[in-house]
Amino acid sequence: MPKRLMSSPRKMMSAPRINIRARKFLRLSRPDLPPVTQVPGLNLPESRIHKALTDLKINFQVQRNVLGGGILGGARADFILPDYKIDLEYQGPFHGIAEGKARDILRNIGLTSKGYRVVQLYERDLKRLVPRILELIGRPVMVGVGT
Repeated sequence: MPKRLMSSPRKMMSAPRINIRARKFLRLSRPDLPPVTQVPGLNLPESRIHKALTDLKINFQVQRNVLGGGILGGARADFILPDYKIDLEYQGPFHGIAEGKARDILRNIGLTSKGYRVVQLYERDLKRLVPRILELIGRPVMVGVGT
């Protein structure tokens, strides 16, 4: 029997699978958005949210462990806004796979039990991030000055 037929089907399928995952992550670079400096420990969309929250002068905590974090079976919250009792979560490609969904469920249960409201931000929200954050936290968006 030739050698190539003896290799496992799992090995033969791994290369296309990696390419598909890589293509998903390439969608995160958006040329229509202004450039942003990446914050250490955050991806580019999360860095945009970090910059928007900083510009709005909103008190927030980044990547806070919930229910003991990943070590104890809990999860990590993206942006905790303690003054508003809100958790802002960016829903990137990881949240679409089974492991991401399971972590989201654990995180949501832990935060809602502590009285927090979990709010998701998506890629489509990045274009108008500041008004979207203001809508989510309940602050009025100023339409015009003096009106």
